[in-house]
Amino acid sequence: MDMLILKIILIGFLCLAPEKDGWVRINGDNYISFSFPSRGERFKKEVNNMRSWIFQTKNITCVFGVVCTQLTKEKGVLDEYTINQLYISMKKESVSMPTAKLTGEKRIPDAETDIREISYTIMKDGEEMTYFKRFIFRDNCMYQLTIGGKTEDLEELNSQRDKFFNSVKFDQNTRK
Repeated sequence: MDMLILKIILIGFLCLAPEKDGWVRINGDNYISFSFPSRGERFKKEVNNMRSWIFQTKNITCVFGVVCTQLTKEKGVLDEYTINQLYISMKKESVSMPTAKLTGEKRIPDAETDIREISYTIMKDGEEMTYFKRFIFRDNCMYQLTIGGKTEDLEELNSQRDKFFNSVKFDQNTRK
């Protein structure tokens, strides 16, 4: 019993301990890598013959998630129509909760990749939460990067969003 109490205290301490300066580089699937404030968890999911890898973690103020989905078995670039349809569908799904409100939408300029971003709020347990979601369409894959936290911590959330989103890298040797 004493050992159980000690473990609970230790886990609590580790969860509240300040972060190290450096984040952890995660090598995801389909040639993406990104940084998280901790190693996090990794799951595999398959829906309609499309395989996805899901990475998630959290720290004191934010939750982080990355979903890597290979849309087709063949290597190739998705056309503009397909990208638009996927984006519209994923945006709609992201803000489908009754309390969700879309607060922003933009396209991120990039020469090789189609990148779009939305921001939205939801009410959760009586508190307003803000989320930023970036959709990256590259080759035959779609990547979804999400970060969220309490709206009252928006300054910290914005800082961590920039660090997280700017950490994304692709292996440049994978392009045709």
